[in-house]
Amino acid sequence: MAHQEITRKILEEIDRDPAISQKRLAEEVGISVGMINWHVKRCVTKGLIKLQQAPVRRYLYYLTPDGFSEKTRLTASYLQAGFEIFRKGRENYDDLFRRCQSEGWSRIALVGDTELTELALMVAGRYSRPTVVAVIDHYTSHEQRDGLPPVIGVDDLRRAAPDIDAAVVCQYLSSEELIGDDQVTTELGLDPSRFLVPGFLR
Repeated sequence: MAHQEITRKILEEIDRDPAISQKRLAEEVGISVGMINWHVKRCVTKGLIKLQQAPVRRYLYYLTPDGFSEKTRLTASYLQAGFEIFRKGRENYDDLFRRCQSEGWSRIALVGDTELTELALMVAGRYSRPTVVAVIDHYTSHEQRDGLPPVIGVDDLRRAAPDIDAAVVCQYLSSEELIGDDQVTTELGLDPSRFLVPGFLR
Protein backbone atom coordinates (compact mmCIF):
# COMPACT_ATOMS: atom_id res chain seq x y z
CA MET A 1 0.00 0.00 0.00
CA ALA A 2 1.42 3.42 -0.98
CA HIS A 3 2.37 5.98 1.69
CA GLN A 4 -0.27 8.42 0.44
CA GLU A 5 -3.01 5.81 0.72
CA ILE A 6 -1.92 4.90 4.26
CA THR A 7 -1.82 8.58 5.23
CA ARG A 8 -5.29 9.17 3.77
CA LYS A 9 -6.74 6.25 5.74
CA ILE A 10 -5.03 7.32 8.97
CA LEU A 11 -6.30 10.89 8.65
CA GLU A 12 -9.82 9.69 7.88
CA GLU A 13 -9.89 7.31 10.86
CA ILE A 14 -8.50 9.94 13.24
CA ASP A 15 -11.01 12.49 11.99
CA ARG A 16 -13.77 9.94 12.61
CA ASP A 17 -12.52 8.96 16.09
CA PRO A 18 -9.79 11.04 17.82
CA ALA A 19 -9.64 8.48 20.67
CA ILE A 20 -8.86 5.56 18.34
CA SER A 21 -6.09 3.28 19.58
CA GLN A 22 -3.10 2.43 17.42
CA LYS A 23 -4.17 -1.20 17.50
CA ARG A 24 -7.61 -0.31 16.15
CA LEU A 25 -6.04 2.11 13.66
CA ALA A 26 -3.82 -0.72 12.39
CA GLU A 27 -6.87 -2.97 11.94
CA GLU A 28 -8.79 -0.28 10.02
CA VAL A 29 -5.86 0.66 7.77
CA GLY A 30 -4.69 -2.93 7.29
CA ILE A 31 -1.05 -2.65 8.34
CA SER A 32 0.92 -3.60 11.47
CA VAL A 33 0.86 -1.57 14.70
CA GLY A 34 4.58 -0.86 14.24
CA MET A 35 3.94 0.61 10.79
CA ILE A 36 1.01 2.64 12.15
CA ASN A 37 3.29 4.05 14.86
CA TRP A 38 5.85 5.07 12.21
CA HIS A 39 3.21 6.70 9.98
CA VAL A 40 1.55 8.53 12.89
CA LYS A 41 4.96 9.94 13.98
CA ARG A 42 5.55 10.99 10.38
CA CYS A 43 2.17 12.78 10.30
CA VAL A 44 3.01 14.53 13.59
CA THR A 45 6.40 15.64 12.19
CA LYS A 46 4.69 16.98 9.06
CA GLY A 47 2.23 18.94 11.22
CA LEU A 48 -0.84 16.98 10.09
CA ILE A 49 -1.71 15.53 13.51
CA LYS A 50 -1.39 16.76 17.10
CA LEU A 51 -1.24 14.38 20.05
CA GLN A 52 -2.75 14.99 23.45
CA GLN A 53 -2.04 12.75 26.45
CA ALA A 54 -5.14 10.95 27.71
CA PRO A 55 -5.62 8.78 30.81
CA VAL A 56 -4.27 5.23 30.97
CA ARG A 57 -1.24 5.82 28.72
CA ARG A 58 -3.43 6.67 25.72
CA TYR A 59 -3.39 9.55 23.29
CA LEU A 60 -6.05 11.61 21.61
CA TYR A 61 -5.24 12.53 18.01
CA TYR A 62 -6.35 15.77 16.42
CA LEU A 63 -6.07 16.83 12.81
CA THR A 64 -4.43 20.21 12.39
CA PRO A 65 -5.70 22.62 9.72
CA ASP A 66 -2.90 21.26 7.51
CA GLY A 67 -4.12 17.75 8.36
CA PHE A 68 -7.66 18.59 7.24
CA SER A 69 -6.31 20.11 4.01
CA GLU A 70 -4.12 17.06 3.34
CA LYS A 71 -7.02 14.67 4.04
CA THR A 72 -9.19 16.59 1.57
CA ARG A 73 -6.44 16.60 -1.06
CA LEU A 74 -5.67 12.89 -0.67
CA THR A 75 -9.38 11.97 -0.74
CA ALA A 76 -9.91 13.97 -3.93
CA SER A 77 -6.87 12.28 -5.50
CA TYR A 78 -8.15 8.85 -4.41
CA LEU A 79 -11.60 9.48 -5.89
CA GLN A 80 -10.08 10.79 -9.12
CA ALA A 81 -7.97 7.63 -9.43
CA GLY A 82 -11.09 5.52 -8.82
CA PHE A 83 -13.02 7.35 -11.54
CA GLU A 84 -10.07 6.91 -13.91
CA ILE A 85 -9.97 3.15 -13.24
CA PHE A 86 -13.74 2.97 -13.79
CA ARG A 87 -13.47 4.91 -17.07
CA LYS A 88 -10.56 2.82 -18.38
CA GLY A 89 -12.21 -0.39 -17.21
CA ARG A 90 -15.45 0.45 -18.99
CA GLU A 91 -13.59 1.28 -22.21
CA ASN A 92 -11.44 -1.88 -22.00
CA TYR A 93 -14.39 -4.20 -21.32
CA ASP A 94 -16.33 -2.54 -24.14
CA ASP A 95 -13.38 -3.26 -26.49
CA LEU A 96 -13.26 -6.91 -25.37
CA PHE A 97 -17.00 -7.53 -25.75
CA ARG A 98 -16.95 -5.81 -29.15
CA ARG A 99 -14.10 -8.15 -30.14
CA CYS A 100 -16.12 -11.16 -28.97
CA GLN A 101 -19.06 -9.93 -31.02
CA SER A 102 -16.96 -9.46 -34.16
CA GLU A 103 -15.33 -12.90 -33.72
CA GLY A 104 -18.72 -14.55 -33.28
CA TRP A 105 -17.93 -15.70 -29.72
CA SER A 106 -21.31 -15.80 -28.04
CA ARG A 107 -20.80 -17.68 -24.74
CA ILE A 108 -18.48 -15.86 -22.34
CA ALA A 109 -17.23 -16.73 -18.86
CA LEU A 110 -15.95 -14.03 -16.51
CA VAL A 111 -12.86 -14.99 -14.50
CA GLY A 112 -12.95 -13.63 -10.92
CA ASP A 113 -15.79 -12.52 -8.66
CA THR A 114 -14.65 -8.98 -7.80
CA GLU A 115 -15.86 -5.39 -8.10
CA LEU A 116 -14.61 -5.53 -11.67
CA THR A 117 -17.12 -8.32 -12.37
CA GLU A 118 -19.90 -5.80 -11.70
CA LEU A 119 -18.34 -3.43 -14.22
CA ALA A 120 -17.90 -6.17 -16.85
CA LEU A 121 -21.52 -7.31 -16.40
CA MET A 122 -22.72 -3.73 -16.75
CA VAL A 123 -20.83 -3.34 -20.03
CA ALA A 124 -21.90 -6.80 -21.27
CA GLY A 125 -25.54 -5.80 -20.69
CA ARG A 126 -25.23 -3.37 -23.61
CA TYR A 127 -24.74 -6.29 -26.02
CA SER A 128 -27.29 -8.86 -27.14
CA ARG A 129 -24.31 -11.05 -28.06
CA PRO A 130 -22.01 -12.19 -26.54
CA THR A 131 -23.76 -13.46 -23.43
CA VAL A 132 -22.06 -13.95 -20.08
CA VAL A 133 -23.05 -17.47 -19.03
CA ALA A 134 -20.91 -17.97 -15.91
CA VAL A 135 -18.49 -16.47 -13.42
CA ILE A 136 -15.45 -18.56 -12.47
CA ASP A 137 -14.12 -18.03 -8.95
CA HIS A 138 -12.54 -20.39 -6.41
CA TYR A 139 -13.08 -18.13 -3.39
CA THR A 140 -16.37 -16.33 -3.98
CA SER A 141 -18.57 -15.15 -1.14
CA HIS A 142 -21.57 -14.67 -3.43
CA GLU A 143 -24.13 -17.41 -3.97
CA GLN A 144 -25.35 -15.63 -7.08
CA ARG A 145 -24.44 -12.55 -9.12
CA ASP A 146 -26.98 -11.03 -11.50
CA GLY A 147 -28.68 -14.38 -11.97
CA LEU A 148 -25.38 -16.15 -12.70
CA PRO A 149 -24.14 -18.59 -10.07
CA PRO A 150 -20.41 -18.07 -9.53
CA VAL A 151 -18.77 -21.37 -10.37
CA ILE A 152 -16.37 -22.81 -7.82
CA GLY A 153 -13.58 -24.18 -9.99
CA VAL A 154 -13.18 -24.87 -13.66
CA ASP A 155 -14.45 -28.47 -13.43
CA ASP A 156 -17.83 -27.18 -12.26
CA LEU A 157 -17.85 -24.72 -15.15
CA ARG A 158 -17.57 -27.51 -17.69
CA ARG A 159 -20.67 -29.14 -16.19
CA ALA A 160 -22.65 -25.95 -15.57
CA ALA A 161 -21.81 -24.03 -18.75
CA PRO A 162 -20.15 -26.13 -21.45
CA ASP A 163 -19.00 -24.74 -24.78
CA ILE A 164 -17.48 -21.48 -23.56
CA ASP A 165 -16.17 -19.41 -26.46
CA ALA A 166 -13.95 -17.04 -24.47
CA ALA A 167 -12.99 -16.01 -20.94
CA VAL A 168 -12.82 -12.36 -19.85
CA VAL A 169 -10.67 -11.51 -16.81
CA CYS A 170 -12.14 -9.52 -13.89
CA GLN A 171 -9.34 -9.96 -11.35
CA TYR A 172 -5.76 -8.86 -10.85
CA LEU A 173 -3.53 -11.76 -11.87
CA SER A 174 -0.67 -11.29 -9.41
CA SER A 175 -1.78 -13.75 -6.70
CA GLU A 176 -1.15 -17.48 -6.92
CA GLU A 177 -4.61 -18.02 -5.37
CA LEU A 178 -6.30 -16.59 -8.44
CA ILE A 179 -7.25 -18.53 -11.53
CA GLY A 180 -4.64 -18.18 -14.26
CA ASP A 181 -4.79 -18.26 -18.04
CA ASP A 182 -3.15 -21.70 -18.34
CA GLN A 183 -5.69 -23.26 -15.99
CA VAL A 184 -8.70 -21.77 -17.78
CA THR A 185 -7.51 -22.38 -21.32
CA THR A 186 -6.35 -25.94 -20.59
CA GLU A 187 -9.39 -27.04 -18.61
CA LEU A 188 -11.90 -25.45 -20.99
CA GLY A 189 -10.03 -26.34 -24.16
CA LEU A 190 -9.77 -22.68 -25.15
CA ASP A 191 -7.14 -21.27 -27.45
CA PRO A 192 -4.98 -18.88 -25.34
CA SER A 193 -6.05 -16.04 -27.64
CA ARG A 194 -9.53 -16.40 -26.16
CA PHE A 195 -8.36 -15.63 -22.61
CA LEU A 196 -9.01 -11.90 -22.71
CA VAL A 197 -7.33 -9.55 -20.23
CA PRO A 198 -8.36 -5.87 -20.27
CA GLY A 199 -5.43 -3.51 -20.79
CA PHE A 200 -5.77 -1.76 -17.42
CA LEU A 201 -5.13 -5.11 -15.64
CA ARG A 202 -1.89 -5.87 -17.50
